[in-house]
Amino acid sequence: MRASPIVLMVVLAVVMALSSNVTAQPIGITYGPVIENLNSNQATIAWTTRQPSDSRVWYGTEKGNLTKVAEAPANGNTHRVQITNLQPSTTYYFQVESHQGQGKADAESQGIMQFTTVAPGQQPIAKEPAGVTEKGLANEENGKVKITNGPQLEYVDSNSATIAWSTNVKGSTRVTYGTDPNNLRQLAEAPWGAGGLTHRVKIQNLQPNTTYYFDVETGQAQGTGEAEVEGPRVMSFKTTAPGAPPLRNQPAH
Repeated sequence: MRASPIVLMVVLAVVMALSSNVTAQPIGITYGPVIENLNSNQATIAWTTRQPSDSRVWYGTEKGNLTKVAEAPANGNTHRVQITNLQPSTTYYFQVESHQGQGKADAESQGIMQFTTVAPGQQPIAKEPAGVTEKGLANEENGKVKITNGPQLEYVDSNSATIAWSTNVKGSTRVTYGTDPNNLRQLAEAPWGAGGLTHRVKIQNLQPNTTYYFDVETGQAQGTGEAEVEGPRVMSFKTTAPGAPPLRNQPAH
């Protein structure tokens, strides 16, 4: 017995609605991060997310300067990244990041977190929760973080660019960038809350007469989410040719 066209249309509509709800669900970190297999010169950081996504950890020895990155291939909802070549008895600060590709939302750890490598000769630590260093401002007190102005290219010359934007509450100030819009693996940032509601990042050591792509982020930490640009998340600018006058106060596109 063949189903009527009306029944088929109803079934299709239900399937499409269910599919839409699944894809619309935010990534979200559901467990962790935790520190696994911590010894004097390496650490493995693990976490899980609601949806399959890639795995990235930004880290460094200064909480306002997380410029090193470690990654692992996408492996479903479970994320495990090994950081190597660390110094013993040293405190490292980090943020984890999972995203599903260009134009889609990211999931980040709740603020800036930390671990301390063990001294030489001491027993490694099998598993411990990551310590939270920078909690930020509570979302219930201040509302959802939003970008209220920008991003704007305040200054662009042949080898640097300054990007600025404003938000409704204080937060972190990060720009990921690169010459490939699908591979923004370089990071520039300013200390958390340093400029109040104004965020300003200077990117240096750029190549002249080259197009760069970037994404700005402001996170409040403590599970409060992050602000990102409405519309196309990945924007671009082009450095000037050597000897050409710098560009000032240009809108990002």
